[in-house]
Amino acid sequence: MKFLESRYKKISVAVSVLAALTWSLSSCASSKQEPETAQPSVSAESLPAALPPQPSTPVTMFEMRFLNADKQVRVVNKPTLAALDFAAYFNNPIRLAGKEDKPENYTGKMASAKLAEYPFPMLESLSEYEPEAVAGRQPLAWEPLAKILYAQTGSDSLAQVLNSVEAVKWDEPDVFRAFQTVTRMWGVPLSDGSVDWWVEVMPAQWTERSVFYGKLKLSSKGETAEILNYYLTGEMNIDDAMNWARTLSSYWYPTLNTDLEPHTAGAPWEGDKNRPFAVMRGNPMGSPMWVAFEVPAFRLSDEALRAKRTADSLAEAGEVVPVNRVLDTNSAFRLETLASLEGSCPENAATKKFRESLSKKLKNLPKEQNAWANGDMLWFRRNANYLLADKITQQDSLHNPLPRLLELKKYLDSLNVQLLVVPVPVKEEIYGERLVDGTAADLCVNPAGREFTREMLAAGLDVLDLYPALMAAKSGDEPPHYSYQRYDTHWALPGMLAAMELLASRVTQYSWYAESGAQPGSLNLQETKTLREGDLVAHLPDAEKSKYPADTLPVMKIFKGTEAYKGGKNSPILLMGDSFTGVFESVDQKSGGPGSLLAYATGLDVQVLTSWGGGPGVYHRMMKMKKDMQSKRLVIYMMTARDFWQSPMEWDGL
Repeated sequence: MKFLESRYKKISVAVSVLAALTWSLSSCASSKQEPETAQPSVSAESLPAALPPQPSTPVTMFEMRFLNADKQVRVVNKPTLAALDFAAYFNNPIRLAGKEDKPENYTGKMASAKLAEYPFPMLESLSEYEPEAVAGRQPLAWEPLAKILYAQTGSDSLAQVLNSVEAVKWDEPDVFRAFQTVTRMWGVPLSDGSVDWWVEVMPAQWTERSVFYGKLKLSSKGETAEILNYYLTGEMNIDDAMNWARTLSSYWYPTLNTDLEPHTAGAPWEGDKNRPFAVMRGNPMGSPMWVAFEVPAFRLSDEALRAKRTADSLAEAGEVVPVNRVLDTNSAFRLETLASLEGSCPENAATKKFRESLSKKLKNLPKEQNAWANGDMLWFRRNANYLLADKITQQDSLHNPLPRLLELKKYLDSLNVQLLVVPVPVKEEIYGERLVDGTAADLCVNPAGREFTREMLAAGLDVLDLYPALMAAKSGDEPPHYSYQRYDTHWALPGMLAAMELLASRVTQYSWYAESGAQPGSLNLQETKTLREGDLVAHLPDAEKSKYPADTLPVMKIFKGTEAYKGGKNSPILLMGDSFTGVFESVDQKSGGPGSLLAYATGLDVQVLTSWGGGPGVYHRMMKMKKDMQSKRLVIYMMTARDFWQSPMEWDGL
């Protein structure tokens, strides 16, 4: 396990360039929109030198089909970076849910203001009508493009200006929700190679103001025009498109509860007419809704679909090699872990003070604010609520995880497949001293969560307790790098390596490991870097968002020969769970997440099954993998511990 010895080296590899896997989707009219996403990479050398002539007629971005109140299909003619982003961001009902109602503390003191009185000093001009300068030009979603420009030029000036537009509060600073959003943006290239920016600004419905337009007091120079040209014209293949969809879903997941539905790219969905390549489900307000993305070039004809299903069924029939399995019933590891938890996290005056301070902080936050800054980190409201949990096993039957985990164990036991539960502590639990000023760095701040770990072990579940290892790992922090990402809910490389060291050690202790055919040393490791936009930034007050640019993170990438590693259906280990299994594995630089690192360390192939919508939903997907399960010796159920408490995704039975 040599990779574990290198915990946190200085890495000299150049930062990979971030580029949006987005496309131009058709639109017209105006409406609302909000922020967030990250994207793949594009080489600056491949960018065309000049922008093509722009048409003089209006540009159709995407066709929108309303199937019913909860389902939409957005059809994009060309899978360009700009088009898909626009289709995803423009008027997306998942992102707009809950934003129609008037905020309780809104007074409307400037509701009757005239356009000339609008407080937007960052706009050079204001107009009630779409400017002639943008006629026939392709509208853009500003958030993903601003991230690409930052990744490739190092300048976040565009994001700062646009955030300042959305942050204007009309003399009502106590209203958290945005009074307006930039729904469309246009880049207008000039003869000197620079780009002027024009925007459509849509006031929130509850303000009862009308849409208006303006030109930013900002002209972007340098390579911006080339980047914009590629963004508008570079087309993607189906693999690029799926990467785009996965990345988008992962970044919107923390507060919009987004995930990609299991779906064959290009196959029918909700009727034969619709053949999307990806179907996104979101549940931001307690009611699920779906937005599907379709590209004509990616549709499967009936004949192609029949051929694919035939090929898939043939592959399914012959690909999986069943193995003879014997459960390791030795309970020594479980009992040892159980004993270590006895009295390890007592409720006392210090934990009471911590809870009171944290509870006060949450009460003082606007109800709609899901993230806040303290010190040099951002914090997530749902994670904080988990630290204030009551007894986890006393939740109702749809939210108590213990009976469902025991039900899953019983099912896997019947197949002679081992189950290992791996709850991932939240950042707020590991860094309590940074979350609440005055807290001791070694204080165990989550008695209820630690007690639930004890209860799982006492009930007979094999549980890997990551908490001690992650608490120890932070002693090696080298600010601004920590065991968890500063602006994100997920761990960074040091924390992930500490967890993987413990997990790999546990896997090699199972009695069947010696006869599993493990081949340590068969994979290669490469140290690199990735640029990741923190998933908490979008949930800050608008005026604060530009303070937190994307982080350059050291990461590792695993290769099998010259190919990036990916475990297949014959892998003896299934790692399933939420975004903690997918971050760095199927998004960002890929093949460097827990599955790939575990395969590298143990010499056993690892198949990864990720539900971006939350860990409680992933075991239903496992139940559909009956053929694949014939090759499995171990199922590792890894998920954020916050979903043990009041999860928005219910723990339904198998």
